[in-house]
Amino acid sequence: MKKWQRFKMKNLPLFAKISIVFSLVVICFNLIISYSSYSVYRNSMERQVGEFVPQILSQVSGQIESYVNELLMIPQSIFYLPGEREAADIFRSINEAADKRSLRDTLQLHSILNQLNFRTSENLQAITYYSLSGDAYLLSKDGGKWVEQDYRNQHWYADLDLEYNSPAVLGTYQDNLLLGKPYVFSIIQPIRGSNRQQIDGIIKISGSIEAIGNMIDQVDFGAGSVVYVLDHRNHVVYSTAKRYIGQTWNDAYGVNWSKRSVGSDTFELAVNGKPYLFSYNWSTDSGWKVVGLIPSENMSKGIYQIKSWTYILVATSVLIVIGLAVAIAYGFTKPLRKLSDKIKHLDISSLNEQSNVDRLDEIGYLSSSFHNMIKRMNSLFGEVLHEKVLKQEAEIKALQSQINPHFMHNALETIRMTYKTGRHENGEQGLISLGHVLRYQAAQEKERIAIPDEVEFLIKYLSLQKLRFGERLSIQMDVNLEVKKHTIPCMILQPLIENALKYGISPFDHTISLTIRLRVEEAFVVGEVIDEGKGMTPERLEQVIAQMQSTSRSQQSRIGLANVYQRLRLLFGPAGELSIESQENVGTIVRFQFPYQ
Repeated sequence: MKKWQRFKMKNLPLFAKISIVFSLVVICFNLIISYSSYSVYRNSMERQVGEFVPQILSQVSGQIESYVNELLMIPQSIFYLPGEREAADIFRSINEAADKRSLRDTLQLHSILNQLNFRTSENLQAITYYSLSGDAYLLSKDGGKWVEQDYRNQHWYADLDLEYNSPAVLGTYQDNLLLGKPYVFSIIQPIRGSNRQQIDGIIKISGSIEAIGNMIDQVDFGAGSVVYVLDHRNHVVYSTAKRYIGQTWNDAYGVNWSKRSVGSDTFELAVNGKPYLFSYNWSTDSGWKVVGLIPSENMSKGIYQIKSWTYILVATSVLIVIGLAVAIAYGFTKPLRKLSDKIKHLDISSLNEQSNVDRLDEIGYLSSSFHNMIKRMNSLFGEVLHEKVLKQEAEIKALQSQINPHFMHNALETIRMTYKTGRHENGEQGLISLGHVLRYQAAQEKERIAIPDEVEFLIKYLSLQKLRFGERLSIQMDVNLEVKKHTIPCMILQPLIENALKYGISPFDHTISLTIRLRVEEAFVVGEVIDEGKGMTPERLEQVIAQMQSTSRSQQSRIGLANVYQRLRLLFGPAGELSIESQENVGTIVRFQFPYQ
């Protein structure tokens, strides 16, 4: 019976437990993946996309291309009309007699443009003739009229082929000259003169996009699908989503045509997290494109239903496996977590607790060894910790004790000089202020005190300095309301102020102007003592900072700065900082900061 207990699950080696759990998870996961790999879905989708959709788009593309070619033939047919020479004479007459244009010329021009419209009048919005004189004759369904339109000022002027006089297809835009401002796409064709060296005007054919819309509307890929017709410049000539008509493609849906091949192609992409089929037919002749964006589920709703159920089964299986794995792992690793918690929350009070280890696996051996090690470390840890605390407290007390004699000497010397100059009342007031300061120092038992108490101490201290310097000393105290809620090391500012009084005398009028600031910046209390004295050269500033940061007593010639720097380092570590900025004949800023938490 005892041998059987040794082979219980909890006594198995840890690697065996992990192997069993991992094997179970991998087996279940493989079964689910194998079941969810439903090849019929992929094969069916590829077959439908590869055959059905491109064929439809190719047929629509052919119809659109025929329509565009038909419109392209309209401006070219002017050269094959009966009476071509008479038409050239009319164009020349209209250009030469722009100021005195006769009604007969206008009627003849109207007749010529009407002949261009004889075959596809239902698909045209307008035919416009631009003369060389800066005006144009507009023939629309509402009749004909002259308008002030100079072809050189049109947006399509740069697209004119004035060298070979070939037609150019423009993008879709709203024509403001037509009633209702309909969307049109235009074809422009220069009219060559009789000597072939110049042109006699420009013909613009404004085609109706309704004809293209009728072709596209016959194609229905289901709810949510969108069909686009793009010209060779990738401008949207027509779209079932009307708001895109007239816009530029601009890599919509992440599709860059410069990286796509001419012809037909179909691929899947995601739009707002939903799968879509993107299929297009790119004409090799005209460069126009017919694009279909179709929700994938529209093409194979039945297969997508199977896919959805497969996803549900996979998700359910994964949740079951995760639940089992978590439950098993939770039971296996519970002792290990207990041991980890003891290590993370280790403190002196728990070092002598007795261990209850009833396991024979690696976790049991690890727990037993850990408690034995803790017992051995207990006595040494306590001694080292105690000695470290005593040493740090002694260093802080020693640094603070350096301030008191120095401060007392300066204060008594100030009072002595006050009495010596006959200002007995000021001297008496100085003794009273000194008494308040000494009582404040004697009452302090903690290293850190409330900032309002420290500010009150500084006011008493500065009143002593007023006795010494009189009107030469001006002080500005700037203490932020937010900072008054926090604490500060005792007498951390007094050495900095005393140092500023000593070296902050203005070289110009021998006055002393001090600014004392306390504020909160993020998680730090920040203090500054600013004087407008003679300042320091960069070389001297480097020397002072080196002396302040030096651990050698012989190098710490400036008790105030070195004392404050070391106290901040002892109390707060690297988070306690003291910095100095100085400029010669401008002044000095001594800045310190420490975390208020």
